[in-house]
Amino acid sequence: MKTEYILTVIIPMYNNEKFIERCLQSIINQSLKNIKILVVDDGSTDSSSDIIQLYVKKYDNIEYYSTDRQGPGMARNIGIKNCFTKYITFIDSDDWIDLNAYKKCLNLLENNPQCDIAVFGVMTEYDSYILSQKRYVYEMPNIIDSNMALTLLTNLQNYSENISPLVGNKVYRHDLIVNNNIRFPNTYFEDNVFMFKLFYYCRNIILVSDNYLHYYQRANSIMHSFSKKHIYDFFKTFADIKVFLNDEKCFNEYEKIFYAYFQRGCKSLLNTLFCVEQEPQVQKKYLLEFMKCVESNFTLEELIENIDLNIIKKIYNL
Repeated sequence: MKTEYILTVIIPMYNNEKFIERCLQSIINQSLKNIKILVVDDGSTDSSSDIIQLYVKKYDNIEYYSTDRQGPGMARNIGIKNCFTKYITFIDSDDWIDLNAYKKCLNLLENNPQCDIAVFGVMTEYDSYILSQKRYVYEMPNIIDSNMALTLLTNLQNYSENISPLVGNKVYRHDLIVNNNIRFPNTYFEDNVFMFKLFYYCRNIILVSDNYLHYYQRANSIMHSFSKKHIYDFFKTFADIKVFLNDEKCFNEYEKIFYAYFQRGCKSLLNTLFCVEQEPQVQKKYLLEFMKCVESNFTLEELIENIDLNIIKKIYNL
């Protein structure tokens, strides 16, 4: 008898032979059993693909796709193209998830048909620390509308329950993504555009308590490296969001949300720079490039009116 799958989990993978099995086992062992798993290999050169092929032979619900170094966003888009279930989610190949997370999310979404996305907590795991760090903790299920979701995503207001732009700690109605033709861009910070559009189009989301995505931070991960491409892609991300809002003819309505999101992104980008690059001269080189991008994308009046000046002062004082 053919299994009727209700949820598809999409895993972009690149050279993750050390961690992919932990990720897969956390999905295979979920209390929710009718799950389809799509692994999209982005040109791995280690034994990752060999490991996946063994799982494909053993489990009927796992499918393997491959592409050639297109980036995680494009890999996820291949997964979206091959998803035919009512619900969809994503997880990176070095992360893992609590064993009841997907079942709890689907139960809440099924019982609350006015909600399009379920959001659960994040627990950051570090390869250099024993302790984990809980982030985005939700004490009880809580339904919020699109505007409040964007407020929490962008840190427009200082609430205790903000929402991460990560895509892996959420379950989505498939129709929300497909009907609005939302896909990942081929850049760093691809999560930011994707999540903004989803929260804009969604009706409501539900915050889920007591379940976590375990978000693994390795010393050599993308967020522990820095280059000019990070800066250029960061500004392209927010240029794309601005174009999107202008196309929707609602930029003025969402202006404060847009600048709050940009400010949150600035803080994250600069924190990454200062953590990764310890040499003052290297920091200064990247900060000058950052400021060139700021000045080419925003007027002085926009910055003064919408951005925390402490951020700008921090840059100019270095």
